Amino acid sequence: MTDDTDVTVLIVEDEQQIADGYASILRDRYTVKTAYSGEQALETIDDDVDVVLLDRMMPGLSGRETLTEFREAGFECPVAMVTAKVPDFDVIEMGFDDYLTKPVDVDELEDTVERLIALGRLDPSVRAFVADTIKQASLEANKPSVELSTSEDYQGLRDRLSSQGAELGDISAAMTDEEFELVLQTIVRNLGDGQDGQDSLDQL
Repeated sequence: MTDDTDVTVLIVEDEQQIADGYASILRDRYTVKTAYSGEQALETIDDDVDVVLLDRMMPGLSGRETLTEFREAGFECPVAMVTAKVPDFDVIEMGFDDYLTKPVDVDELEDTVERLIALGRLDPSVRAFVADTIKQASLEANKPSVELSTSEDYQGLRDRLSSQGAELGDISAAMTDEEFELVLQTIVRNLGDGQDGQDSLDQL
C-alpha cells in the first residue's frame, strides 16, 4: 500500500454513512474529500483530485450525469463507478475506469484506489483499453449470450477493443514490468468465464 497524503480521493455518495465510512478507511493514507450529491461533487472537484469513487444511483444529478459533467469540464482523473445496479449496455459510453458492485469491502476499496492511482499514470490509450475490457467483462457476466449477440452497442464495443488492441503493440512494449502487471491484474480481476474477455489478454 502507498502512504501518500499528496494523493486526493473524492468520494461521491448520497448515503452519508457510506461516504463517511469510505472516508474513514482511506483517510490514513490519502487526502479525502466527500460530496453527498452530484451537484456538490461538481462544486468540490478540482485539479488536486487524483481519484474519484462515484455512486451511480443518486437523487438529483445521477452518477452518470456527474461523470459526464466531470469529463466535459476537463477532469480526466480515474473514476470508479460504485453501484448496486447490474450493468446494462449504457455503461459502454460512460467514461469510468472501473465498476464496483456494492457492498464494497475494505480490501476491495483500498485495492481499487491503489489501482486507479496507478492506472492514472498510464498512457491514455492503455487506460481506455483497460476500461473497455472491464465494460465488456461486466456485460458478459450479466447478460445472456443471445442478448449480447443482438446488441449493436456490444458489437461496437468489441470492434473498438479490437482496434485498440491492434494499436497497443508499441505502447505495451514500452511499459515497465510493474505497469504491464497492473494492466494484466486489472483485466483478469474483471474477467468472467467468457472467451471474448480473454481475447483482451491476448492482444497485450
